[in-house]
Amino acid sequence: MNITHTSRLVSTKAVGPAIYQQRFHQPTVARSAHAGQFVHVLPDGHNLFRRALSVYATDPDKGTFDVLHQVLGEGTRSLSRLEKGAEVDTLGPLGNRFPAPPKGRRAILVGGGLGMAPLRLWAYELAGAMVKRARGNEIDRKRLPLIMLGARTKDLTTKPYKLGKFGIRVQWATDDGSRGYHGTIVMRLREDVEKELLDPERSVVYGCGPEPMMAALAEECESFSIPCYVSLERSMPCGFGVCMGCVVRRRDGSAYETFSRVCRDGPVFNAADIIF
Repeated sequence: MNITHTSRLVSTKAVGPAIYQQRFHQPTVARSAHAGQFVHVLPDGHNLFRRALSVYATDPDKGTFDVLHQVLGEGTRSLSRLEKGAEVDTLGPLGNRFPAPPKGRRAILVGGGLGMAPLRLWAYELAGAMVKRARGNEIDRKRLPLIMLGARTKDLTTKPYKLGKFGIRVQWATDDGSRGYHGTIVMRLREDVEKELLDPERSVVYGCGPEPMMAALAEECESFSIPCYVSLERSMPCGFGVCMGCVVRRRDGSAYETFSRVCRDGPVFNAADIIF
């Protein structure tokens, strides 16, 4: 499959402080991208490095895909200032995808900050598959994915795009207690398990967010014997595994296999297989 494309900007919407949801028209990406994968975009042709952005939403019928990003530097600032109709050099979709939940386990999606982007698409895919299997019958809402999202403050929380039609629940946690649980979302996960609000034997966790948060999430899941998969956020200058700038250490041993490339071998990993 050809992964080199030109994407046309359809819209830019501010959804938080310097946080933008952008929609691009690119039918190949819209049809083939899955949750966990990313696109590699060159913001304006003048920046040296591309920016890796998780796919946030897709609409195959309209040929569009969405990304979510926060302005943190020159590249994302340039991207946020593009005018409608601007064309952006795009590689993708790249990387692997989230694995299906083991039979009998409910998907618990734990995100920090903009780590919610691939998790939102994963929730949409999982719920859509459940509705399709139900063939018009009522679905068991207790088996729908549960999204747990954390941020520093209420101002930095962003409601996941277009999940209301499935009735998917979102639980919040903020460091200052201004929205939802007062503390980190990993702390909330631990308390929910301890209070038997979540059954570790019937759950599987998918996470995305800052790496220290993913390390804490992996540790908690290991303590409760909950399968855990994490999508890692790393700087990915090349996107193909050539520059070796995004490697993560693995637990499996020696030689070349000691390290894996997040862009090429990930970004989704079994948390039990990597060393944070």
